[in-house]
Amino acid sequence: MTPLNWLQARAGRLVLAGLVAAALLAAWGLAAPRLALAGLLAGWLFWLGLALGAYALLAVHALTGGRWLAPCHGVLAPAAATLPLLALAALPLLLAPGAIWPWIADPGAAPQPDVARWYLNLPGLALRSAVALAGWSLFGLLLAGRAAPRPGLGAAALIFHGGAVSLLGLDWVLALDPGFRSSAFGMWLGVLQILSALAWCALLRAAPAGDAGRAGDLARLLLAAALGAAYLGFAQYLVAWYGNLPEKAAWYLRREAWPWPLVEAGSLGLAAILPVLALLSSAGRRSPRRLAWVGAVALLGVLLHILWLVGPPFGPWALLTGLLGCLALGGLWAGLAGGPFATRLRREVPHGA
Repeated sequence: MTPLNWLQARAGRLVLAGLVAAALLAAWGLAAPRLALAGLLAGWLFWLGLALGAYALLAVHALTGGRWLAPCHGVLAPAAATLPLLALAALPLLLAPGAIWPWIADPGAAPQPDVARWYLNLPGLALRSAVALAGWSLFGLLLAGRAAPRPGLGAAALIFHGGAVSLLGLDWVLALDPGFRSSAFGMWLGVLQILSALAWCALLRAAPAGDAGRAGDLARLLLAAALGAAYLGFAQYLVAWYGNLPEKAAWYLRREAWPWPLVEAGSLGLAAILPVLALLSSAGRRSPRRLAWVGAVALLGVLLHILWLVGPPFGPWALLTGLLGCLALGGLWAGLAGGPFATRLRREVPHGA
């Protein structure tokens, strides 16, 4: 049984597991609502990122066509189709926004008064998020329902995505610590999302019908995404260090507290170093079995990095609530993406399309 078939056969159990994890996270929220919301935010960003990575790849294929998406469409289309549900999953985060974003409870936490007045405010956050999530949901459904190239749709979806993913990174991640700014963060977040979507595809469907050539296509994309994410992440750190910028350095210094250095070391090893080493050789890139393992460890590495981004302002316990939030949303998401959505959207892109 392939991993994809296993996922489809156990979709109902995954949804049940997600509901159990959600109940545990809700119980934790009764005692520590701030930690529970931080865990939900981390889990939501991880699974939303995977779905948005699928969205971006489908949009590129709609624009360009080509055989490179052939092994992935049956996995990516159901993932992109879950975007409307992930948009609804953001609603609990807005029930107590002051517990997540410090500038909502205290506008003085914003770096400048004009920033708080015109940008860092709850109505603006809600409006920008609603526009971004609605647009992603609409384009995601259109892209998931079309296997053939559609340049107009692909171009519109990519243009929208380029702006929306920058807003997502600024509003939902960087605004947790409003003193930190990075012009490359949106691009880096987009590449990280593509990495997670390719890793998901590698895990579930590296080479249909034993076609090692398709596994090689996917492996090269995964290798490029891992290198791109590592480069952009390091570039941001280098700018903060070399420029001796106190507000940027402070953001990194907060992540020196335990256990966050260990979390980031694990993320770097699993999402960058191991995939690159495993896929350097031609034989490694053509092995569906190795590619599936690389996909699994890369996904874990991306999750650890999301926890490293979100968790430090909330303390070390945010690592556990983040894992619980990932299980809660992941069980529901994977059950739908691998069950009814996959059945409805099951199709293949011809290898030469």
